[in-house]
Amino acid sequence: MEPRARSFDEFAEEFELLHDLTGDPVGDWLAQHLPAHGGRALDLGCGTGRHAVLLAERFAQVDALDISPAMVRIAAASRPRHNIRYLVGDLGTLPESPAYDLVLSVSTLHHVDDLPTTLTRIRDLVAPGGLALLHDGLCEGRPPARPRLYAKEVRRLLAGVARSPHNTARAWTVFRLRTGAWLAHRAGDRFLTREAFRRVHGTVFDGARFEEAPNGYAMFWRRPRVGAGPTDPALPMDVS
Repeated sequence: MEPRARSFDEFAEEFELLHDLTGDPVGDWLAQHLPAHGGRALDLGCGTGRHAVLLAERFAQVDALDISPAMVRIAAASRPRHNIRYLVGDLGTLPESPAYDLVLSVSTLHHVDDLPTTLTRIRDLVAPGGLALLHDGLCEGRPPARPRLYAKEVRRLLAGVARSPHNTARAWTVFRLRTGAWLAHRAGDRFLTREAFRRVHGTVFDGARFEEAPNGYAMFWRRPRVGAGPTDPALPMDVS
């Protein structure tokens, strides 16, 4: 994963507060698309654990992995569950053999240096009969520069105040959080087009299904049931 992904360490608490204020549409969407139950799940790029807790309601064991120690500390402190292991690391720290009934990644894979290699690694972590559910943002035109992102947030602030004057303080807080370190981070994001997303992911995950999703696009792929189920692999550093 690229070094800039670690920039979440600089604003992990602000990121958590922003999502408290604005909600989690991807999480609401996931709740309708996740399997009802399963053995083991992996949340890649778990952030502060919002989606890991969704997995913990359905899977016996969840490994929630993120490269940012600050994000993982917040997750372990604010969303502890007996069946979640919060882990600091990246794909290179995970075992080689297929192990998980579900591998989930939300808004994370645009950070990696070599996406095809990373997708292949993810595919290899899915157990027979297991599911890979990969979500990320899209960009169909020129990546937005920082001034354009800032202008968009100004318009969002003005519209929010006009719509709900009694929520001005909340709208201002959201604006402040969106236009600080988080905006600088977003200005460096580089997403795939919809066509490129389908092509790159589909090359690795033969027979994958694609779907529109909040804040981006999603891929679903199930590994054929050919062999034994998942095993219990060695794990990276556990900070829970």
